[in-house]
Amino acid sequence: MELRERIIKEAFELFIKYGIRSVTMDQVSGQLGISKRTLYETFKDKGELLREGLDHFANIKRAEALEIAEESDNVILAIYILTRSAEEMKQKINPLFFEDIKKYYRDVHNMLTADGRYRDHTLTIQLLRKGVRDGLFKKGLNIELVNGFFHQVMNIVIDEEVFPEDRYTDEDIFRSIIMPYLVGISTQKGQEQIRKYFEKEVKS
Repeated sequence: MELRERIIKEAFELFIKYGIRSVTMDQVSGQLGISKRTLYETFKDKGELLREGLDHFANIKRAEALEIAEESDNVILAIYILTRSAEEMKQKINPLFFEDIKKYYRDVHNMLTADGRYRDHTLTIQLLRKGVRDGLFKKGLNIELVNGFFHQVMNIVIDEEVFPEDRYTDEDIFRSIIMPYLVGISTQKGQEQIRKYFEKEVKS
């Protein structure tokens, strides 16, 4: 692994573990066993390191998601695995990470919340279309409309101000919001697959 990539990887891990503001460039260089001068010769400041880290992380997660979608037996299973993967990742991220981005890196926050660079809806559109072809989702759906609505719902449910973690668990949100939506757009065949893979979540 090249030095630049190693710096990006390990610095980003520190950011998501402790928050961005609490991690200094001195700590980053110490963690990597390199001089602070070498660090600054590679990255001009912590903001650049954060942006590079987000790009690196997004590319990895995008590749993982595509692999899951391609290797899963069906669309519902792919959605289940992707959902679980997202929940597990969320547990690893310190809430301070997103709070710091919102407070101190507004340009990064705007990119994270806007469609495009980090919010690529291509994969979910592909999954929805495949689900229709395979008879799991209902025919006649406006796929782009369904996809857009789904992502808007996800924007809301991950908003700590709307659904604070101390009041609602991931399972509460999934069982009460995401599951009814998936069931609503699914055929009987799709609903059977949902019950199979999401049995724990649909139990009251």
